[in-house]
Amino acid sequence: MKKKYLVFSIILFVAIPLFSQEKHHKWQRLSGRWEVKDSIAFETRGVVAGWNYYELIKFNTILTLKDFNNYTSIDYTVNAAKRVKSPTEIMFPFAVTSESGSWFYHMYAFKITGDFWNMDKVSFIHSDQIDKTKPFATKNNAFVNTLASAKCKIKYNKTYNYRVAFEQDDVVLYIDGKKVLSAPFPGKTRNGRIGISSRLVLISVDKIEIKNGDKTVFEDDFNEDSIFVRVLKASVVPTNNENIPPDIQE
Repeated sequence: MKKKYLVFSIILFVAIPLFSQEKHHKWQRLSGRWEVKDSIAFETRGVVAGWNYYELIKFNTILTLKDFNNYTSIDYTVNAAKRVKSPTEIMFPFAVTSESGSWFYHMYAFKITGDFWNMDKVSFIHSDQIDKTKPFATKNNAFVNTLASAKCKIKYNKTYNYRVAFEQDDVVLYIDGKKVLSAPFPGKTRNGRIGISSRLVLISVDKIEIKNGDKTVFEDDFNEDSIFVRVLKASVVPTNNENIPPDIQE
């Protein structure tokens, strides 16, 4: 007679990549549902998860896998294709840094906000931890300061070129070549990662280019899937420590 074994198991979700990071990967998916097809990167969810840590995680965000320091401009070709709910927001973060892992609290960004009809306000913002003595996983421990703002007019389902440019002591946002907002840049350095974020609006990104003067230091036209995604892998693990024979039967 074969022995009977009672085995209790639990499911563990392990945060390891099912697909390894490869040379063609240029971006880290921080949040949202991003996919690349027909040489365009799409954010297809619109709504955001209810994380309440740092500002970037409250949006659907991708970040460059590496930091940049010597650059003078960032060009984005973006279409705000469809409003999901109001208010809609697109954000162009830069000088994004983390003191530990993927806790990207510190950043500057231009943020464009809209309603049902169009997107009509742009802000220059700064975000970081409120209390740096608290653990990184502390909720509601990030501030967002609006440093400058202006009016703009962005239509849905139309492609625009957005340029973030550093000019002397100022940082400037151009939309289709027109200066929309200029403000003093208060940071000691612009070093850090660069990204793009959205909330409650479906966006498509055709191209992103970073330049130092006339020299291109980074470019992605999304001709291949360059977004690296970490996926939670489920594993069934027995809770007892005994060796379980391969011939278990009821």
